[in-house]
Amino acid sequence: MKTETVSVYSTGDGRDLALELTDRTGAYCSLDERSVLRLRLLSEELIELIRSFNTNLCGDYWIETKDDNIEIHLKTVIPMDKQTRKELLSVSTSGTNSAAKGFMGKIRDLIESVILPDDPETKILTEQALGLMTAGSQMGTYYGGAYSWSLNAYTASVNNTTGTRADEAKDEMEKSIVVNLADEVKVNIVDSNVEVTIYKAYR
Repeated sequence: MKTETVSVYSTGDGRDLALELTDRTGAYCSLDERSVLRLRLLSEELIELIRSFNTNLCGDYWIETKDDNIEIHLKTVIPMDKQTRKELLSVSTSGTNSAAKGFMGKIRDLIESVILPDDPETKILTEQALGLMTAGSQMGTYYGGAYSWSLNAYTASVNNTTGTRADEAKDEMEKSIVVNLADEVKVNIVDSNVEVTIYKAYR
């Protein structure tokens, strides 16, 4: 089953409608109160992701269910014009980007790093912000002009890595609601089109 699509905005508009949709989906799947709460927490984290961008973005939010599996989707377009690039680089340079704190903040920076132009200045700033996420396979993969990143692949890579950056990444993951509750998170990017999906199985 695929729900209707709700528009959510970086200004916060649409958030309540999206969470209502989440609650209805939980009821449709006959989830208990605790499971619905977890589903709602995952939805809140995903919605907050779009709110962390400085630009005035609109995203499509919907949920898909099949058997005991639930997928929470958020899809948006992030136009990387000169003004947007200037804002993002300015925030990265000043170090005042509070959204970059924590695991979902790193997801946000990961999206920006893929969309921003591939020039030396951008590369240095994004590597500083992302830390271990820029290392090898942990950064994700490109195929045919499309970019994809997987939480499970990243987790496996981090667990096989040692050092200060690995310890910092593990600490962030331990504190993350999404990492602790979700079974998988995938980020797919084609040009300026971004889709983030959270997967949760209820058995």
